[in-house]
Amino acid sequence: MTNEREAIRRIMISINKIDELYERVQRKTGVKGNTVWVLYALDDGKPHSQKQIYEEWLIPKTTLNTIVKELESDGYVRMEPISGQRREMNIYLTEAGKKYARQVLDSFYQAEEEAFGQVENAGMLSDTLENFCKKLGTAFDKLEFKIERYHL
Repeated sequence: MTNEREAIRRIMISINKIDELYERVQRKTGVKGNTVWVLYALDDGKPHSQKQIYEEWLIPKTTLNTIVKELESDGYVRMEPISGQRREMNIYLTEAGKKYARQVLDSFYQAEEEAFGQVENAGMLSDTLENFCKKLGTAFDKLEFKIERYHL
């Protein structure tokens, strides 16, 4: 196996392990996993549309819509029309939603900051991984998949 292939394999294994670590903590919170990610997305204090959350966090559209409706019903988010858009709305955490997000996310943030602070060259990590993701997406877009099944 080439060094490049081995490095990419290590990245993929690490990504899968990171996903498992987050899922483990999500189960401990008792909050549905995708609800945690919606709170995480909204917790930066900026407006986000469902379309933006879908594109960035890859939460299925119907699941995302259900979560947003549940959070709105619970008084944790409010919706505001986006100027110039007919159907798209910005989603904001309400004051109650901010408090709820703190309860759910503070343990995540604490662990992330602790781990990040212990990683050498951590500041470059996110830039490098983000750049790799963009380049990989471009490379995948160029591919044509023609897979034949082989029978024994």
